[in-house]
Amino acid sequence: MGDLRAAPTSAVVGLLVASAAHGTLCVQLWRQHRRGRTVGTVALIGFAIVLRTLMILAPPSLSDDVYRYRWDGKVQASGRNPYAASPADPRLNELRDDEWAQINYPRIRTIYPPLAQGLFAITYFLHDSLKAFQLVAALGDLLLIVLLASLLQTLRAPPWQLALYALHPLPVVEFAGSGHFDAWVMAAVVGAFLAHARRRHLSSTGLLAAGVLLKTWPVILVPLLLRRRPRWHLAVLAAIVGGGYFAYYDPGMLQPWLDYSGRWRFNDGAFWVLHALTGSLEMAKAAAAGVGALFFLFLWRRNADALQGGYWLLLGFILLMPTVHPWYMLWALPLAAVAFDLGWITLCSLAPLSYAILVVNEGNSDAWTEPLWPRFVIYGMALLVWMLQTGIDLRAPAPGALHPSVPARKETDAPD
Repeated sequence: MGDLRAAPTSAVVGLLVASAAHGTLCVQLWRQHRRGRTVGTVALIGFAIVLRTLMILAPPSLSDDVYRYRWDGKVQASGRNPYAASPADPRLNELRDDEWAQINYPRIRTIYPPLAQGLFAITYFLHDSLKAFQLVAALGDLLLIVLLASLLQTLRAPPWQLALYALHPLPVVEFAGSGHFDAWVMAAVVGAFLAHARRRHLSSTGLLAAGVLLKTWPVILVPLLLRRRPRWHLAVLAAIVGGGYFAYYDPGMLQPWLDYSGRWRFNDGAFWVLHALTGSLEMAKAAAAGVGALFFLFLWRRNADALQGGYWLLLGFILLMPTVHPWYMLWALPLAAVAFDLGWITLCSLAPLSYAILVVNEGNSDAWTEPLWPRFVIYGMALLVWMLQTGIDLRAPAPGALHPSVPARKETDAPD
């Protein structure tokens, strides 16, 4: 199809059809598992590689984030700090090229954390093309799949559940297609959970710190993952994160956070409800923060298992965000595959409906006139599926998995 933004209706329909095909395939794999036969992990990873290789051949189109990644890498290649100036700053005029014009919000400085900046710099050093960034994003996604397969094996969950993420069309399009680097963040988080499950606590702490340095949201997992570890683990994590920011320090590096938190809102779920109830964006943000804090306290007082509690906390965090792009929903999809959470898998399968904004705006999202109906379909159907699943367990229990019906593993303070 080429440029998906040029044919948004076909893109949305195509993604929904692909999601339906994925669901049908997973039902067949589940039935085979119930009959005592299951597909091999190697076969699933091989199929995942084929899908991502095909998608790399297409140009990045549904999102323009990859142009910002490339710009940040180019700025660093010139010996400059990417946090020191926005792409529109006249001091960087000499770096502009034909792809500079594709950068979204060029007057706002970069918001991506230090380790992400390092990833952009390495990618640009290896090759300055957009394809290079798509390839690196796809490699991060494949690393995530391998780690997810190991986590499933460690928790003794059925191997076929890897297909719930590895063959899902949305990660293929968002990572190998659009070049989003979030797959690396998710790989770090899944790696942290895997190391935790194997009681490699220091490795888990280091991987969690890497996730925070790639994109800030994994910081919400710190209290639950580090709760039963020696306090010096928190010092190690703080030192790694602080060292990363110190290496890139610039007085204006926090300004993009204020811009982002104050201006953006898109495809929100629970936050939309809070905004409708309060009638104020500021009040809705305060309410979301309060609800999130109460949910965290609930999990903390309940002494929730780090894996299961971390998963539920991540779901709540995404639902309470004012901006939920389709690739944000993917943050929880690997853990949803482990938990066999059909509700969240449904959410990700219907996420392409949020791209209806491109149809409404005739392929141009600059006007950002967002239709209301997609969020009711996406979140409403996901909620319905989740409610149905609470009374019907479609899978034989896997000890230690994230599914609510499975008893949590007992944690210890054993060292690495």
